[in-house]
Formats: sequence, C-alpha cells, structure tokens
Amino acid sequence: MTNQLQGARALVTGAASGIGRAIAVAFAREGATVAVHARDERRAAETLGEIAKAGGKAFPAIADIADSGQVKRMCEAAIDRLGGMDIVVNNAGIADFGRVVDMDEAQWDRIMTVNLKAPFLVAKHVLPRMIEQKRGGSIIFVASTNGKTADAEWSAYNSSKHGLLGLSKCLAAEVGREQIRVNAICPGWIETDMAKDCFRTIAEQTGKPFEELYDDGMRTNMMRALIPTEDVANMAVYLASERARFITGQSMNVDAGLCYW
Repeated sequence: MTNQLQGARALVTGAASGIGRAIAVAFAREGATVAVHARDERRAAETLGEIAKAGGKAFPAIADIADSGQVKRMCEAAIDRLGGMDIVVNNAGIADFGRVVDMDEAQWDRIMTVNLKAPFLVAKHVLPRMIEQKRGGSIIFVASTNGKTADAEWSAYNSSKHGLLGLSKCLAAEVGREQIRVNAICPGWIETDMAKDCFRTIAEQTGKPFEELYDDGMRTNMMRALIPTEDVANMAVYLASERARFITGQSMNVDAGLCYW
C-alpha cells in the first residue's frame, strides 16, 4: 500500500467480481473510499468483505445498470454518501457472441445498453458534481482490446467497445479544461469468470475440451501469459492517481502484447 489515492472518493461499477472487484479492492488499499456497485447486496458482499479485511473503507451502491432510472439514483446516492466524487470506473459489462445473421435485436440492444449506454449515463450523472467541486478527477472506462480489432461473430460486443473508446476520447476533450482526465483500459483475455463462461460456451458448441480451449485461447498473446485481474487494477490505480495527472484521452492495453496499437 502506497496511499496513492488517500482521501479520494471513488465509484466502481461492476465491482462484485472479476476486474471490477480487483479495482475496488486496489483503490481501497490505496486509501480511497469506494462505492462498490453491484446488482444487489448479496453480490456486493464479498467485495466489501475483502476491502474490510484489508482495512479499507467501502459501501454498496446497488443498481441494475441496464435501468436508466436506477443508474441515476445509484450515482446520486453514491455522491451523497461519499460527499462528492473524485474517481469513477465504468467497468460493468457483458460479453456475448454470435453471427449477425443469427442475432436478434434483443441481444444487440442488451449488449449496447450495458456496455455503452450505462457508462454514458454514469458519466452524465457524476460529472456535474465533479465539475462543481473544481478539484479535477479521473474517469476510467474499462473497454477491451476488442474495441480495437475486428473479430468474426463478436460484432455486437466489439461495436460496444469501439463505441466506448470513442466516448472516452470525446469526453476527455469535453472536460479537459476542468482538469478531469478520461482514459480507457483495454484488457485482453483476463482470468475472470466471464472469460471462463465464454470458453465454456465455445467448448459446448465445438465439442472440444474446455481446459484445452481455455489455456490456448487465454495465451494468445506475445508473452503466452495468463493475466490476473490485479494487473488491470494496477493500471486503474495509476490512471486514477496524480502520477497520471497529464494523461487523458488515451486507451491503455493490459494484454501481454495481444494487441499492439
């Protein structure tokens, strides 16, 4: 613990598991008070317990991220309880795949709502207070290397992440004069339950062994590495801290060389 975020007030969406949980825990360990977003109290409990065990400060911020009314109320409640807002991590997201000719509108809409519209709404609802405070801040979007690539059967997911990168850059241009920095993190394949679910689905569809598919698929990077969630959290801590005070409008890959642009 280096106290890089001492006294900061942060909201992390999708913090019940995976990358979001790792970021929330890392922020708390660095001295931030964290609003831990999840769909319900039960989902938030394990993250809150881990933060408490580490001596950090956190509380639940409950909302269905696909419901615009709940997103607004969650942001307002988090700001009220934190007494302001300094750092926001838009991490909540879903992954699904399928050919365009087979995809129905509901699947497309669900991915766009969670992965792109919800982060827009969170930013919309927290920015007035961040601007009013006149103390700058950091907004981080957890995108994906899929936001930089073209992958067959991933049209909806990739489109949502391409859109998220565009949103982050445009927003950085909008609020830069307020000293609010906006950046995106682009993880490659990270060891999460979401990644395992994707490879289980592929295994079911192809009849190939899950273990073989998972190990080969997760290591399709230059370093042949399995990447833990903590490495994405380390990047988030850096981007949220004063060490990155003049970094904005950027998309930072954490992928062991899977995508090099």
